[in-house]
Amino acid sequence: MEKEDWTNRAKWLESSSCMKSNLLCTVTLGVFLVCALYTVWLSVRYYFSVRELQQLQYQYVAVEQTRNALQSLANEALEYSRTNPSIDPILQQFDLKPKPGATNAPAQGSQKVPAK
Repeated sequence: MEKEDWTNRAKWLESSSCMKSNLLCTVTLGVFLVCALYTVWLSVRYYFSVRELQQLQYQYVAVEQTRNALQSLANEALEYSRTNPSIDPILQQFDLKPKPGATNAPAQGSQKVPAK
């Protein structure tokens, strides 16, 4: 049996003449190219949108941690004011504790009387 050389058997592929000059193939290739470019553009937009979302999530977590720390500090200050009322003016300045004599009901003189 004779050994065949498989690596040197290069054959040129022949394409039919209709594939070389067919308008449908050209249009199909153009549509494919446009779709590929659009897909790349959407992928880049998606990538940057996800990066921005991650940055916003990090900022949200930082703001939440700061808010929780401030809320804890305010609660501790209110608890401290029960035993040491000298801190009350500072708490009243930041509306953490109501001022003495202040009520939530509107004053009688501030109500409007309908005109006749």
